[in-house]
Amino acid sequence: MAAAGEASTTVLRFFSFIGAGVICTKAINMYLDYERKQEAAAEAEAAAIAASASPSTTAVVAADASPASTVAAAKP
Repeated sequence: MAAAGEASTTVLRFFSFIGAGVICTKAINMYLDYERKQEAAAEAEAAAIAASASPSTTAVVAADASPASTVAAAKP
């Protein structure tokens, strides 16, 4: 037969395991939120820098809409 204190230690160990899982999950979620906030702040800063740049320093690429001009240029 089992001792009277044995069941209580098993339950205590079970709840300690569950508690550790809850604490670890909370810590992981807090860290992921921290990373998301850091990425959002970096993107906002990059957007602010890009918006404040003068038009002469930004590169603009214009695509030719007519594919015929490339075909005519390729013929000898």
